[in-house]
Amino acid sequence: MGICFSACAVRDQTISDMRADPPLVWRLVSPDDDSPYLNEIGFGRRASLLDRVLGRKKESPVMRTLSFTEPELEMLDLDKSWDGLNACLSDRAPDAPPFFEGSGQIGRIEVGYGPALFHMSDTMRTIADAYLSVSEGDLLESFNRIDMGKRYLGDLWARRDEDAKAYLLENFSALRAFLQHVVDNDLGVVIQYT
Repeated sequence: MGICFSACAVRDQTISDMRADPPLVWRLVSPDDDSPYLNEIGFGRRASLLDRVLGRKKESPVMRTLSFTEPELEMLDLDKSWDGLNACLSDRAPDAPPFFEGSGQIGRIEVGYGPALFHMSDTMRTIADAYLSVSEGDLLESFNRIDMGKRYLGDLWARRDEDAKAYLLENFSALRAFLQHVVDNDLGVVIQYT
């Protein structure tokens, strides 16, 4: 158990649709299970006692879906490495927008540890430009130099052994590939902590 990080590449329009209608976030983060979305919009909920006494009929909620294009839905799973990566990348690219914090949230719907976060494509281009310029050597130099003890998984990072380095580099490689996909396809991202 622990806090894991995942991100999904989507068009800006998809993010805008979810921001305008936050329950739609369930269509992205739980696509194979309609129940969280249906519960969020109140589908199947009984009318209140007052409405029943007064004879008012409960209106059925409007169900919406999201449609995705070919380059969308590329997933990034950084497991629990996210805060170690954040520390090192913040050290190497201090002027970049904070990728792991999002630019904003999609409503107030809890989709794990808090609401889903997002970055639009223009912000992702800026983040990618900064992060893709960081080499594995640069990342390891920061890892070896900065205090990692207060980070999530601080005990792992504080050891600074080969296992910790391999875990960090494996997830850094996945992040770099994801960022390249996002930039190549002019996409934004939706972030979820679970």
